[in-house]
Order: sequence, then C-alpha cells, then structure tokens
Amino acid sequence: MPWSTSARSWREDVFALTEDPRRGKGPGGVAPSRPWPFLVLALGLLGVGISFWRPIPAGVWHDDGVYMLIGESLAQGEGLRYLGVPANPPAVKFPPLYPAVLGILWMMLGSVGPVTLVAVWLNLVLMATAGGLLGWVLHEGAGIRKGPAVAIAALAFVSADLWRPALVPLSEALFIALSAGAMAAWPAASRVGDRRGAVTLSVLLALAVLTRSAGLALVVGFGTALLLRRSGRAALSVCAPALAAAASWAAWASAHADEIPPGMRDVLGPYGAWLAGQVWSAPGAFVGGLPAHTADLAGRVLGLLVPGLLGWPLWVAGLPLLALAAAGVLRLCRRFPPLVWVPAFYLAMLLTWPFVDRRLVAPVHPWIVALVGVGILSLADRWSARGLRWGLGVVAFAWISSHTAVTASRAAGGWPVAAYQLRSVRLAAAVEALRNTAPEDAVVGAPEFWAALHLHGGWSAAPSARFTPRADDVAKPLWGTPMEQLQLWWDSGVDFVLLEQGGQIHGAALDLLDERCPGAVRLMADFPPQLLVRLDWDEACAESLGLTHGPANR
Repeated sequence: MPWSTSARSWREDVFALTEDPRRGKGPGGVAPSRPWPFLVLALGLLGVGISFWRPIPAGVWHDDGVYMLIGESLAQGEGLRYLGVPANPPAVKFPPLYPAVLGILWMMLGSVGPVTLVAVWLNLVLMATAGGLLGWVLHEGAGIRKGPAVAIAALAFVSADLWRPALVPLSEALFIALSAGAMAAWPAASRVGDRRGAVTLSVLLALAVLTRSAGLALVVGFGTALLLRRSGRAALSVCAPALAAAASWAAWASAHADEIPPGMRDVLGPYGAWLAGQVWSAPGAFVGGLPAHTADLAGRVLGLLVPGLLGWPLWVAGLPLLALAAAGVLRLCRRFPPLVWVPAFYLAMLLTWPFVDRRLVAPVHPWIVALVGVGILSLADRWSARGLRWGLGVVAFAWISSHTAVTASRAAGGWPVAAYQLRSVRLAAAVEALRNTAPEDAVVGAPEFWAALHLHGGWSAAPSARFTPRADDVAKPLWGTPMEQLQLWWDSGVDFVLLEQGGQIHGAALDLLDERCPGAVRLMADFPPQLLVRLDWDEACAESLGLTHGPANR
C-alpha cells in the first residue's frame, strides 16, 4: 500500500490509510466491524490466564501485600495509610486508584482470602479485555485486517511474563487495561471535532497516572501523537487533566512524606524524592552506568520477545525482531502514532530507574509485540522478491512457534507461579514460627514479608531493610549499613526480626547488636533459609550504639 495516494495533506492521508476498503462509512467516518472476533479473542485470553492461575496468598511479592494494606485502610475509613505499620504512616508511594479498587473489595468481602481471590480474578479479566482491545485497535485504528490483527494481539497477550504480575494483587493489569482503552479511544480523539473521543481519552489517561506513576509515559506519548497529528492546543486539552491528576497526587505525597520515619522512606516514601536522591547521590555513577543500563533494558525487552533464551543466543534471535519492530514503527508512526510513542517514552522512563526487571518491562510488552507483528505484515506487503518473502516467513514462523511453545511449556509446568508458591511456603513457615513465639502486640520487622505478616497474622509490622540501589559508596549495601538497619528497627520499635535469606541482609546488624549489647539477640526459630530472632534491647543499649530518636510504638 503506498504511503501517499493523492495530493491531500499528510494528515488527511493518514486517515485514508487507516480505512479498511471492505467496510462502509457511517456518520463518524468508518463504521466499526462486528466485534465478535475480538470478544472471542478476549475469552480465549481469559482461558490462558485461568490456566496460569493458582491460589497464592497476598504479600508474597511485597508490593501486593502493601497494596492490600492500603486497600484495607481505605475500607476501614483510615484513608491512604500503611495499615499495620507502627503509627500508620501515610501511603505516599503508590498512586491511589488500585488501592481504592481493593478498598471496595475489602468493604464487600471483609477478609484477606476472599479479597485476594476476587482481586486476582479481576486482574485476569482486565488482562483479557486489554488483549481484545489491542486486536480491535490494530484492526479499526491501524488498518490491519481482522485475521492478522487478532493473531498479533493473541501473540502479544499469551506471554507468561505478561500474566505473571496479574496472578497476585498488583496494579499492572489495571494499568495495561487502561492503556489499551486509551489506544482504543485514539481514533475518535484524534479526529477534529470529536469531543466525546477526546474526553474519553483524557479520562483514561488521568486514571492511568492514578494507577501507576509510569502512566506519565502514557500521557507524554499520547500528547506527542496529538501534537504531531493535530496541534499543541489539542494535545494540551486532552492531557491537561492527567497532568493535573499527577501533579495533585505528587503534591499530596510530598506534603505527607515527612510523616514517614526517615529510615522507612526508601521503602515507603514517594518515588520522586527517592529517585532524585538516588541520582544526585551519585550523578557520575548514574551517567556512567547508562550504557550498561541501556543494554540491560534491551536484554529484558528481548527476553520477553524471545522467552527461554539467555546470553548471546538471546541477542542473535532477538535482534532480527527489533529490526522488524523498526519496520512496524515506520508504518505505524503515521497510521497509529500512539503505538510508537507510548513504548518509546515508557522505555526512556525506565532508563532513569535504578534497576530493571521483567515486571517493570511487562506493561510495554504487548505494544512491542504489536510493532513486530505490524513490521512483518508491512515487509510482506512491500517485498516482492520471492527469496526475501520466504526468509521473512521463516523468521516469523520460528518466532511465533517458539514463543507459543515456550508459553505452553511454562503454563504446563506452572512456571508463572513457581516463585510465588515457593515464597508462599516460606511465608506460611514464618507465620507459624511467629504464632509460636510472638505475642499479639509484637512488632515484627522483615525485608519483604512485613506486609504479609500483618495481613495473615495481625502483628504490627515494618520493613526491616533500606533500599538504596544507587548508593555512591560500595561499602553501603542496597539494604543499608548495619547502623542504618539498627536505627530503623529502633525507630519502628521492632521486637522480632524475620531473616528471610538467612544472614545475608541482617547478619552484620545482628552481630553488631550482639557485640555491643550481649544477650540482646535471641534466636527463636530456625527454619532454613529463614531465621526468627527476638530483640531484647533498651535505652541504654540504644545509647551505646549511638542510636537517636525513639521507638514509634513505645
């Protein structure tokens, strides 16, 4: 299909290219086709999600437990607070929309088990809906014929890595669904005079930034697309509510951040101040580490595109797919620009983050798969040489078949929940040990399980470690120095410390405490790889250590 078919302006040409010649026109332009293929796609993807699902307790992956604590706090009328943490500090880290959804479930169901179950099944429905919307977007918005559009969307949403965050109460599924909804709203919002489409897109963008801080990449991506498609005024009018929502949330979080004890701000404080502190503490390390960080990010993206490979085989198999994605970019930058700009700004945002894991990259995975799929179709349409088309077919077949085979193998082997299940066993052992040794009014510290210990045992709980992945001093581990940990425990009034990884995180701090205050550390339970210790310390002990402030709950 030629890039230009007449002497009309390039904006008019873009709309012409998105029209499927087999469909008639209605009052608003192109009449939508029957939606049943995309509904079938969504139902099929729901089946994929159900095949991955296993019952998992909340809190096994840290953030899921924190979301649940905030939701319970909202349900109890306490507002956005970390319920169960000493002094119930304000919850300024996670935007409020997903905790509000969990709060509604807490009000309806009342206990952690049913809330977790319904929250996860809601995630599965949201993910399946997002997949159906992507198929619709590729067909109705980007002009891809129905069969290939459904196939690309199916491939984009069968990834086990993509479904993995949806299997516990995390906000990714809601964010991905809102992102897909924004993509679906784009064709109407980009037309001059379609106020309903513009308002719909504006609302979805505002909801996205209130779901995840990464929603700002969505806003900037759509804003850029509107700026290039229509005008700066149109971009501002659509994006202004989302920017106002993000600014309001940031202002509230910043205003209440000082209520969080200093040692907890790494874990519980707002993202903005934490990230700025990480960068400014070692700006040279940040700049110098960008090349390696970029390579790591690219490797994570390729790891989602070509699951199951590591090292040089991953790069050999993945780089051709990035070339195909570039072909998709060339086609969609005019036909459907949000599918280009949103992943671009999202990945650029990740370059500022101190670390990258699969969970952070997962929300952009469907859009990158879509770019690869569209790139394959674009080259197939444009290449006439039989050898080139044959080679393209081999690459496409190898990618699709291997991606599907690895996904099916992972589903059959329970890979998406294997880590969750392992941590579930460890959480159960920790709760049992505490029930046998800790009184109900104890304060328990743990690196990651602290929220889960409150949810499933009722104890007051607090994070027991810092989180400073870009510390400028190599002698300072990312979980904090021994003195920083002791100060954190003293400020929080911690009575028991759960060592989730043996002595790796807290061993040095406990050794220091035991050396300065003999008898202050008592081993209560040993259940490898975890240990449970009790702290018997007082003001004199704290003074000998040079600790300041005082326990929050004493």
